[in-house]
Amino acid sequence: MQDNLLGYSQIATAVVLLLIAATAFVSVVRKQARKKYQGLDQLIQSHYETFNSLAQQKELESSLRGICNLIESQIDGSKCAIMVVDHEKNTLSTAATVSLPSSFSEALDGLDVADGVGACGTAAAIGEPVLVADMRKDQRFNQFSSLIEQYGLVSCWSHPIFCAAKSEVIGTFSVYFSEPRMPVGRDLELIVRNRDLVALLIEQEDQRKKQARLEQHQRSLFTYNPDAVFTLDLAGHFTSVNRAVCELLLLGEESLLGKHYELAVIEADQSRTLKHFEAAKAGTPQSYEIKIHDRTGQLHDLSITNIPIIIDGEITGVHGIAKDITEHRANEAKLKVFQSGVHASVNGVVISEANEKGYPVIYVNPAFEKMSGYSLTEIKGRSCRLLQGNDTDPNVQSEIRSALRAKREIKTIIRNYRKDGSMFWNELLISPVKGAKDEVTHFIGLQSDITERIQREEALEFYASHDSLTKLANRSAMETRLQKLLGHENETSIFVLFIDLDGFKPINDSLGHYLGDEVLIETAQRLQQVILEPNLLCRFGGDEFVAVIEDMSAAEQVDALCTEILAVFEKPFRIGEVEVSLSAAIGVSANDIQYGHPMELTQRADVAMYEAKKRGGNFVCWYSSRLDEGLGYKVALRTKIQEALAQEQFELFYQPIMTDKGKVSGVEALIRWQHPTKGYVSPGDFIPIAERTGQIIQISEWVLKKACHDLTQLKQYGIKSVSVNFSPIQFYRDDFVSKTKAILEQFDIQPGEITVEITENVLVNDTQRIAELLQQLRDLGMDVAIDDFGSGFASLRYLNVLPVNKLKIDRSFIEDIDQNAHNAAITCGILNMVADIGIETVAEGVETEAECKYLVEHGCHFMQGFLFCKPKPLDELLKWAERQHSFENED
Repeated sequence: MQDNLLGYSQIATAVVLLLIAATAFVSVVRKQARKKYQGLDQLIQSHYETFNSLAQQKELESSLRGICNLIESQIDGSKCAIMVVDHEKNTLSTAATVSLPSSFSEALDGLDVADGVGACGTAAAIGEPVLVADMRKDQRFNQFSSLIEQYGLVSCWSHPIFCAAKSEVIGTFSVYFSEPRMPVGRDLELIVRNRDLVALLIEQEDQRKKQARLEQHQRSLFTYNPDAVFTLDLAGHFTSVNRAVCELLLLGEESLLGKHYELAVIEADQSRTLKHFEAAKAGTPQSYEIKIHDRTGQLHDLSITNIPIIIDGEITGVHGIAKDITEHRANEAKLKVFQSGVHASVNGVVISEANEKGYPVIYVNPAFEKMSGYSLTEIKGRSCRLLQGNDTDPNVQSEIRSALRAKREIKTIIRNYRKDGSMFWNELLISPVKGAKDEVTHFIGLQSDITERIQREEALEFYASHDSLTKLANRSAMETRLQKLLGHENETSIFVLFIDLDGFKPINDSLGHYLGDEVLIETAQRLQQVILEPNLLCRFGGDEFVAVIEDMSAAEQVDALCTEILAVFEKPFRIGEVEVSLSAAIGVSANDIQYGHPMELTQRADVAMYEAKKRGGNFVCWYSSRLDEGLGYKVALRTKIQEALAQEQFELFYQPIMTDKGKVSGVEALIRWQHPTKGYVSPGDFIPIAERTGQIIQISEWVLKKACHDLTQLKQYGIKSVSVNFSPIQFYRDDFVSKTKAILEQFDIQPGEITVEITENVLVNDTQRIAELLQQLRDLGMDVAIDDFGSGFASLRYLNVLPVNKLKIDRSFIEDIDQNAHNAAITCGILNMVADIGIETVAEGVETEAECKYLVEHGCHFMQGFLFCKPKPLDELLKWAERQHSFENED
């Protein structure tokens, strides 16, 4: 029994244990089933959320993170990462992670897509899954060993993500583990299915972005189109307008929507516009031009395009594009005027191809045909190089070719030849012409025949350095040559010959200036036969000639030359029926004696020449220091003049010019030199020296500047003009007018405030050129006066040809005019004559009341002299002017 009980007890125990085990098994099975069903529920829920994301177009990263969460919940220990491909850079970047640290993701951003670059780079490169149980043992991960160790990662499964067409890898789906592991069971199936969902999400996002860009593109084409774009319903009412429509019509969008298009179309074009609108409604696109007016009534020319709007095969409205062609039409009108102008232009116009060899001509206007002698038919298709000749400047040719190659503008002057072979100077401007693509397509050339101007300029240039009568070099050219030869340390022997004609003045006075001029011309011709290049022969002035000899080294050679020079005068001069005999005196100097300035050689030769004259003329004398101790003084004086300029020892005195009413009309500026030890140096001493050395140029410029400067103060005392003496030498300087203009502009001098005073000897030579220079001074606003009129050789005809508006009668004709009938007759004659031609006269040197009274009674309105006021420094003159003003107010 007990055994049975024991057996039953054991059985019962076993059963209980079995029941317990069964209960536990059932519990485990239930737990596993519950877990399985929970995972399935989670999987289903995740898929639902994914498809919901697709339907609702939720943010891509949020959807991708949801899939990462799903994978990590279904595969124990997994850490998921989704990367996308940048096809331009051929790299991968992280799109979504959940459990992986952000620093890990950042480290992998920019991962190269290449076979052998980890699991992801390789999978994206080869388009196949890369499953690695232990990355530490795979050489493809060598470059990532520090990352693997830092983040405790061991295993990696990476699958490529394909686009829908399966033709392109768009990313990778990767799962990482912290221990060695390979996929088991349904791991791969779960990854592959969710990878496809990721592909769907990425492609949906890409399509969404493309759609958004397309919509923005279309919206931009409408909104930002520079042309007016609009849509009309079938009744012709605006249903949409872009900004350009509003700007064109000067109306807001709210003022246009729902309104009929005819609100803008002018009445004359409304019926034609309706015709085109109806045609567009019928399905035929239309293009036409009309005029419209904006809100202000301003008219515009429009080019209209109407296109039917067709939706599901039905026309629902009309699309319109309006291009404002107002400016284009205006340009067309201008072009017609331009074409007419080019055809009628007095300048030659040439149009040539810019991109064909030789730049062939396609058009020339009638002016070019007349200038060149070539007709359009003859020159069309040919190069303008046919106008060039053998002596055309090759440098200019090269400059033109270079500009044409570079397709840039060039302006130049070139020697060209007409069809008949005659030469002309062509002022040429070539400009590139650009086409629609901003590329140079043609060249247009403007051509002017400036032959006369060039010849005139050449003549002016010639006479700037040559004597107008004899055509020899002038004094200025001689000074330039000497400075060039002796300006640097030069050991070459240089000799200066100063040649003066003996007895020329009586011939000139008795036979007249015409015969005298003919004698000077023949003298120059004879001298040129013995004074040969490279030596220079110049006319120094009057009957004086200077030769600069540079091809001789010995005094004996120079003596022989001087003998030849004297011999040329042995033959009498025959002018018409008149025969005269002359001789010459020659002074010679050489650079074997120390000198301070090259012009000292001329001065020494001059001194030697006077010594030759003292010996009866027809003689040669060499300079020696014993000849003229005064020369030392003159040389020293030249140096002192330079010091005076540098140390501002010069000053201006002013002498009033009075009206016949006793008022101050203006003042004359007179230079004074106050030497620090010698006191005032007479202008009669230093002015001739300054003129011989050329320092007078610098002195004259200083006088003009100082007078312009002082004029500001003078005007405060009612003195509104200053007369300034100009040296004859200034008129032979190329920069004379330009320097004068610069000074006037510097001090803002107004017209009539400065009067230029010139002496009669300025007029004796080259009257035409002097007249041109004086006219240029008049054009600058300066008055011009002839000083000391009647004291020299000036003729009354000068008043007819020169732009002179003032004349100062010399003191010699004013002195005792009330008693001297001779002086009175001359002065009254001058006054009566110039009154009729509108020239003001100023009587100089008025010293007595009787002289003043006589002049006033005989129509002289302006006077100057000690009777009124002696020349005074500026300060004293201003005090005098103030007193005069007080006297006038008392009167």
